[in-house]
Amino acid sequence: MSNDFSFPFISAHAVELAFPLEIAMQTQRKVFAAFDRGDAVMGNRGVIPNGSDASFAYIARASQNGPTIVKFGSVTNSNSARHLPVVHAYIGILDPITGALTSFIDGESVTRIRTTAASMVAAQALAAQTKTIAVIGAGLQGIAHARAALELFSPDSLILVARSISSEAKKLESEFPQLRISQKIDDAMKDADLIFLCTNTVEPVITQNLKKGTTLISIGAFSPNREEIAGDIVAQSDLIFGDDSQTIQLQSGSVIAGIKLNPAIGDKIISLGSLLNNPALGRTSPDQVIMYFSVGLGIQDAAIVERFIELQK
Repeated sequence: MSNDFSFPFISAHAVELAFPLEIAMQTQRKVFAAFDRGDAVMGNRGVIPNGSDASFAYIARASQNGPTIVKFGSVTNSNSARHLPVVHAYIGILDPITGALTSFIDGESVTRIRTTAASMVAAQALAAQTKTIAVIGAGLQGIAHARAALELFSPDSLILVARSISSEAKKLESEFPQLRISQKIDDAMKDADLIFLCTNTVEPVITQNLKKGTTLISIGAFSPNREEIAGDIVAQSDLIFGDDSQTIQLQSGSVIAGIKLNPAIGDKIISLGSLLNNPALGRTSPDQVIMYFSVGLGIQDAAIVERFIELQK
């Protein structure tokens, strides 16, 4: 009996080439709508917090006949000082007919692409104005969100809030004259119509009221020990959406904190798939303050994997 244990590995480069923004957004629109209808399925997400870090795992399928994916990984904030990725993620792909493990795909690129694409889908559906956009956090996700927002919305101004100015941030600034880098969150809060929160923080970075009409997209409060937005600010918002209403109430630290202060908001949280299938559930006034929370769902990864396989045929 052979001791060899090797499977094909789909690289980050191959994934990135296959998914320009619009194609990635198509996969996310489709899978969230399918999830709302019951056509996409996933198991409960497992998260084990460890201080400011966490490990996670989940299983999902984007359609009835698509491949099942198993994703697992970790978030280790101290990796920044080691010049290593903060997030490590791995995705195994199971054959839809035999159930056998067929290959692995780079989980970090899939995570970045599907998270950014879903944020843009939510922003497109919810934002009243996109003339001034702020992206808070300039890591891999922050840079990806800034680039996508510039491409999709063509804002008059985009403020990228960064604690330190990386070479990636400088490169983006040189490409887009409307982009301005700031180290002050107040700059973003004062002017932005649309805010993307892409931080690795445990403590809230948003602790003051948002101006009327603001749409805020949070991707960093993806586990109970992470609270990008203070609970009292969440509790005051007019509408709250999430990648899945039930999951964010259990997994998003900001949402959990908001519900503790105002339990009634738990009954009013709407899933993105429900919004896409029924747009009337969205913004009804340009003055509403709206928040969208993403903790990341397995169906999102499964949608990218399924489309990648289709594109290779």
